[in-house]
Amino acid sequence: MATRRALHWLLAVVAGLAAAVLPAGAAWAHEVGGVGATNFTTTLSALSPAVPGVNLAVVENGSRLELRNTTAREVVVRGYGDEPYARIGPDGVWLNDSSPATYLNTDRFASTTVPADADPAAPPRWRKISDETVHRWHDHRIHWMLSTLPTAVAAAPTAAHRVSDWHVDLDYGGTVLSATGSLDWVPGPSPTPWYLLAAAAALLVVGAVFTRRAHALIAAALGALIAADVLHAAGIALVTAGNVPERLSAFLGDGMTGLLIWPFGLVAAVLIAKRATFLGFVAMGVGGLLSSMMALDDAPVWWRSSAPSALPTDLNRAGVAVVVGLGAGLLLAGPLLWRRFKPASHRTTGSPTSTAEGDFADSGPQVAAHLGAATPGSPETRAADETAEGAAVGGMPVDSTSRGDGSAGEHDSAPPVVLGARAARAAASPTPDDAAQPEQAGAGTVGRRGFAGTLAAGGVGAILGAAGGIAAGTPGEPAAPTGGPPAEPLSGVGATRIAFHGERQAGITTPARPQARLRIVAFDLADGVDRAGLQSLLRRWTQAAAQLSQGLPLGDSGDDVVTGSGPSSLTVTVGFGPSLFGKAGLPASDRPAELTPLPAFPGEQLDPARSDGDLCLLVNADDALVAFRAARALTRLAAPQARVRWQLDGFNNSPGVTPTAATGRNLMGQLDGTNNPQPTDEDFTAKVYVTDPAAPAWLRGGSVLVVRRIRMLLDDWDAHPREAQERVIGRRKDSGAPLSGGEERTPANFGTTAGDGTLAIPADAHIRLATPAFNNGAAMLRRGYSYSEGDAAGLIFLAWQADPRRGFVPVQQRLAAADALNRFTRHETSALFAMPHGVTPGGHLGQDLFGEDPA
Repeated sequence: MATRRALHWLLAVVAGLAAAVLPAGAAWAHEVGGVGATNFTTTLSALSPAVPGVNLAVVENGSRLELRNTTAREVVVRGYGDEPYARIGPDGVWLNDSSPATYLNTDRFASTTVPADADPAAPPRWRKISDETVHRWHDHRIHWMLSTLPTAVAAAPTAAHRVSDWHVDLDYGGTVLSATGSLDWVPGPSPTPWYLLAAAAALLVVGAVFTRRAHALIAAALGALIAADVLHAAGIALVTAGNVPERLSAFLGDGMTGLLIWPFGLVAAVLIAKRATFLGFVAMGVGGLLSSMMALDDAPVWWRSSAPSALPTDLNRAGVAVVVGLGAGLLLAGPLLWRRFKPASHRTTGSPTSTAEGDFADSGPQVAAHLGAATPGSPETRAADETAEGAAVGGMPVDSTSRGDGSAGEHDSAPPVVLGARAARAAASPTPDDAAQPEQAGAGTVGRRGFAGTLAAGGVGAILGAAGGIAAGTPGEPAAPTGGPPAEPLSGVGATRIAFHGERQAGITTPARPQARLRIVAFDLADGVDRAGLQSLLRRWTQAAAQLSQGLPLGDSGDDVVTGSGPSSLTVTVGFGPSLFGKAGLPASDRPAELTPLPAFPGEQLDPARSDGDLCLLVNADDALVAFRAARALTRLAAPQARVRWQLDGFNNSPGVTPTAATGRNLMGQLDGTNNPQPTDEDFTAKVYVTDPAAPAWLRGGSVLVVRRIRMLLDDWDAHPREAQERVIGRRKDSGAPLSGGEERTPANFGTTAGDGTLAIPADAHIRLATPAFNNGAAMLRRGYSYSEGDAAGLIFLAWQADPRRGFVPVQQRLAAADALNRFTRHETSALFAMPHGVTPGGHLGQDLFGEDPA
């Protein structure tokens, strides 16, 4: 009974250890401030001007900023909208509950919901959170926020990259202290040396089982494993910023897991050193748990450039390798130790108490006297002696026939408990009791073997799971995108990427053909939004658009919409409306002449609610889901600075339906865009992009977009014969050739007459009135999309030009007065937006609108 109780006790402890530790594995991840090993490095370059007693530092491996102020004045930290966020001074730390930063800065990835009443433009609502003169916060300007790698890093992860330059402003008694720094990508080393170290440690532990001092060496390995894990945890605690309880929590892990594992393992090590063979399974369990958790949580330090630890980098990597290797070795050594020194079940008529002792000890050399089949000096006797030497507890033999005082025991006739290798020989002459109860005699052996096998299988599974986790990548470091098969393998439509960064915004002349899908969204700024709020919005849009255009997720639930999809030629183009100037601290006088509002045109029937706007997003892609997902994500990011005023969805032929170079058709069946300016034209850039040196810096290199939603009266159009339709446009419907003759690209000859003497291209034909030759050379790049809304359908007319006053306006005035097409169309939406020049990595769109050098 004592044996069974001891076995049940050990099983309960091991099961409790597994139940307590395994669920806590993820929570016991060796991270600080939500970041583990990483290749991102945050550097604070300077705090200028320097003030004695005001100290700013990057802490916790780039996860947080720490501001310590020991002066007599308060320091105010500005939030993301340039609003006051935190006050740190002699009376403690205060947070502004009106600042969104108060909520966004509570965790590493800004996952906290910002309350609706958190308005950065509202008066501060200060709330005291501490009496200390130090504040630490997750400032999202200093670290990488997304769950995927920056575009440039994903393209070349083995090269070093400057991801961004950052700055955080502080107010100190009316003086602005500017903290500047950088976020860099620093590739890590090869993990091969650390793999080899872990493997060597595992092999040494396994080899120790087969030596004469197996128990002592296994105990030493378990002790070394715990010591290495304690040292590793100490390195994390030392780098953790905070008070003693916070550092103690970092040392012991969430849930104080270390208090369970380490003492339990040390007790097991002591008992194993005293030759308690069965506790080798406890060493196996402890080693497997620590090894698997360390492999899952900390193995990335082998191939990443930094880790949240105060230990030297290579010492930290070596410590991780030692824990993983020793733990894996102990996982294998447990069953081997049991196999070599296992006690055999042998029920006797003696005291059950002696059996309990025999579970952990051998009866020593004296057992030879009871083995009648063995003679002194025989090989059998020598083998028995060697086995007894290895199985005695603490070197003291146990004999149930005598007491410590040398007197006879209560059951003098009972045979001794025979264990180990000699039990097999003793079993050859079983006692009557043994023969009478074969099932009971074997039950103990089967139970222990079954337990050992189950525990070994579980430990192997843990190591395999750890290896799988390492192979799949660990949380905490964004992963480079993995390419899947394109949706249309023949054309590679889904895999096509359009570069976001560059001298000019994408979506104007890149790609060369219109994408299949369009969503254009116009916004009005919310009341009270200032310059800082607008700039914050543009920063968010820039960062998100750069990710989306490369097919990289943003890390929110909406990403599921495009799971398995590629970037599909996605472009995002951002523009400013005339009404933006005079808001958000931008003087109305700063509105460029190119953005002069459009005049009213005869015959138009505009819907004011679906016209104009302070800002616009033009989202184009070859796939409807990709365009929808991107537009929705960017619209959500606009809050709380801007709200949607109107939006339109358009479509073109899907890629592959027509030849790549073919001109698209509109819903009237006509080719649309034949006479567009071509990039090969000598004056193409001057027509499409702003090159005037007098234009503001943010607009030079950009373009101006005119948006018109033109409803087509298709029932009226379809009622006309084909020849009549062609005379309205001035081109053949099948080929797009001008009615003067030739092919689609043949220049129209407006003097050509028909057989009856009339003009081949009528005087009121659309192409005659729109041609640059009759409009002082006015030209624009048209990229139209069709739309359908209920019974309404028509054209979303997009026209890009350097200056609408010399492009769209004179042409539209001429068309509005005499165009034969007017009988079949109705202009219902009108908007004008200036698209700033492109952006370089680390900057944001419209940056020099705020007086900042985008370089």
